[in-house]
Amino acid sequence: MTKVKPTFAFLEEAWLRQLYAEFESISYQYRVSLRKPLFEIRDLSSQWGQWDPLTRTLTISRRLILSHSWEHVLGVLKHEMAHQFVTEILAGDSGHGTAFQKACDALGVPAEYRSSGLDLGEPLRTWQETSEVPEEDAAVLRKVEKLLAMAESTNENEAFLAMSRVRDLFQKYNIDRLMNRKKSRYVSLIVNHKKQKVDRLQRMIASLLTGYYFVEVVFSDQYDAQQNQTHKTMEILGSEQNVLMAEYVYGFLRQQSESLWLAYRGQRSLKGAAPKMSFQSGVVAGFRRKLDSLESMRGKQSEANNSWNDGTGESESTALVKFNDPALRKFLKSRFPRLTSVRSGGRVLGEHYDRGKAQGEKIVIHKGINNSRGSQGLLLGRGRG
Repeated sequence: MTKVKPTFAFLEEAWLRQLYAEFESISYQYRVSLRKPLFEIRDLSSQWGQWDPLTRTLTISRRLILSHSWEHVLGVLKHEMAHQFVTEILAGDSGHGTAFQKACDALGVPAEYRSSGLDLGEPLRTWQETSEVPEEDAAVLRKVEKLLAMAESTNENEAFLAMSRVRDLFQKYNIDRLMNRKKSRYVSLIVNHKKQKVDRLQRMIASLLTGYYFVEVVFSDQYDAQQNQTHKTMEILGSEQNVLMAEYVYGFLRQQSESLWLAYRGQRSLKGAAPKMSFQSGVVAGFRRKLDSLESMRGKQSEANNSWNDGTGESESTALVKFNDPALRKFLKSRFPRLTSVRSGGRVLGEHYDRGKAQGEKIVIHKGINNSRGSQGLLLGRGRG
């Protein structure tokens, strides 16, 4: 049966309904009592959005919806809701002064959406393409890139050592950053596979990222204006360098899991989704076990060398577990003020899981994967929250 493409008029009605729903959701999430305005979508010559206090109309640019992701639409919507907050709750003026910034804080408006001129044309960058960062951070990424290149070695011991050194580098980087209270740029990155459910593999990799790569991961929803559908998304939050590294690891593990599954399936002529899910879950579990062994090895070496000690006899890696990042917690709270956690389930088939786990223990993160945003739908948000 041929799927009928929705008409433009139908889409605009759907967009208006979605804007009302987003308005109510934002008001609920941030516990603000704003009266529902009249929403309008129309062509604006020089603005992305507009709030008119006399008619109580909140206008969103048609061009914004057609040419940018819904994440940008939400940023502009929050900006205009902040203007509404100023006029109806703070009784302030229509500018972008102190009252407006206070309203932005109340609504969690991201930093890049708080100014009068919003530049939404910044190109997206992967961690390897990032250059406009502090020299100290850029130096860390250059070292990581060299180590990942070394990890391509066919010598298993050399590859394992290179991957271990990447872990050492990032742990020391984050310990130094937190202990010395260095200012960090916090960002969010949205992974959108254009699907309406989150698969087990994605959840397992997300758990691994939060456990080992100094980031937080939140599963949420995002509206697609062109398809008039809502997709499940995974959002990675943290300091910019940590998020970019976590993005790389996520793409690498998904690619490796798929490649290993294809080889395993071909050898056994397997069919169905259950064996694939079990095998790939085993791959991630095996890789996690490898990271555990790296951490254990690091801890023993640190204690033997007494390379870092706070007077309690605890090693560097042990101390890192106790470390937390208050700025990241604040950023996460601003982005998701009513965050709740959900446990995922799913049946795992023993034999395929064990086979995948054995393969996962052999994985070495290295340079050279095709981490195209076109295939993964990644969006790097600057200072979100």
